[in-house]
Amino acid sequence: MPKRHAEFFPEELQNELNDRFYYLKQDVYGVERLFFENAGGSLRLKAAVDAQTKYSAFPDCPERTHNVALDIRNVIDQGTKDIRLFLNAKDGSIASSLTASKLMFEIITTIAAAKSDGNIVTTAIEHPSSFDACQFASEQHQHELRVAAADPASGSIPLSNILDLVDEETVLVSVILTSNITGAMHDIKKYAKAIKAKNPNTLIVVDAVQGAPHGVIDVDDWKVDALNIAPYKMFGNRGIGYAYLSERIASLPHHRLLATDSDNWNVGSPTPAHFAGFTEIIHYICHIGSYFNDSTDRRTLIVEGMTRIHQQEQAILNRFIHGSPEAAGIKDIPGVAIHFEEANGVNQDLILALTFDHMTCAEAVDEYGKHNTLVYARESSSHYSKRILDAVGLDAIVRVSPIHCHTKKDVDTFLKVTQAIASEAKIQV
Repeated sequence: MPKRHAEFFPEELQNELNDRFYYLKQDVYGVERLFFENAGGSLRLKAAVDAQTKYSAFPDCPERTHNVALDIRNVIDQGTKDIRLFLNAKDGSIASSLTASKLMFEIITTIAAAKSDGNIVTTAIEHPSSFDACQFASEQHQHELRVAAADPASGSIPLSNILDLVDEETVLVSVILTSNITGAMHDIKKYAKAIKAKNPNTLIVVDAVQGAPHGVIDVDDWKVDALNIAPYKMFGNRGIGYAYLSERIASLPHHRLLATDSDNWNVGSPTPAHFAGFTEIIHYICHIGSYFNDSTDRRTLIVEGMTRIHQQEQAILNRFIHGSPEAAGIKDIPGVAIHFEEANGVNQDLILALTFDHMTCAEAVDEYGKHNTLVYARESSSHYSKRILDAVGLDAIVRVSPIHCHTKKDVDTFLKVTQAIASEAKIQV
């Protein structure tokens, strides 16, 4: 990710982008609220929803020769091209499935089945879809499972912790791009290069579901072997996940219709509406890019757009932490702790991990709800959270996850609400 000074979008662009999302300022019942729960899904682009609705109504099969079928096939082809452009996937295959988690299981178990009696390296902060896939595959195919420990201060996995576990028998390494609990961002290019230097034959699998909406992805430059994304986390719709598979993985024995190519991972007919929706996501990213860059090259505009989104989100994060003349930052609100910030500064995903001195995280979420602010408690009682929270020495956090379309005013409103909640909790003790 190119390093640039974090600054907000120009107001003109900010206002125009806000009009492109459903339910940005109000919920489905018309109640005004702040939706700061994007790590659990994402605000939806109107164009992506509308495109999916349009093509879902078509009864025609794309595998025919009449004009409507050909048009639908073009939609699928364009969507596939846009997936490749977004990932910068110049080789290999693109796979799709109902969820990105299902794809992760398919990828990891396929790799594990191709070789026995090795080891699989994963990390303590992986999403359950990748961690559990590694555990399942290691048990099924007689591999030793090795887990790289986290750094509790930053919420990330130090590269050295992974390299210590990699040897000549390592079949695959699974490492997350961005944690949806700690907000830690890993330099995948650096990690992949070091892993390959130690074992050129190991396959590197990346869970990019959380990271995809927040920065540039480049599988060609990073030299990874597999990477998955989920459109519902990046302004799109539920019901589909996509993955890049390098040529090394794509032709391994896997589930496929035997009449299809050996590197085909798509079983059955594709759903045109999903591809149409993804193309609208790329249109949107390119639109942001075109505000700052005159290029007509679609990949160039994707890189510019995602870079600007990252820049906007770093500005939002900085205002959350340090505040403004309008509102005190989290660091200056008594009774509230922000985790991982001291180690990371603003060099992390747009996720705030908060705890309160005088209330539980669940109670804090309820209090935010009373102020029409939607956040989420990640607690060790949840299978999705326990292992990751244990790895960083926490029992629970309040996860706050805005995205780039939120404004300075939204941040200031949240900070004022947070100060009110913390003050009230202290009074009641």
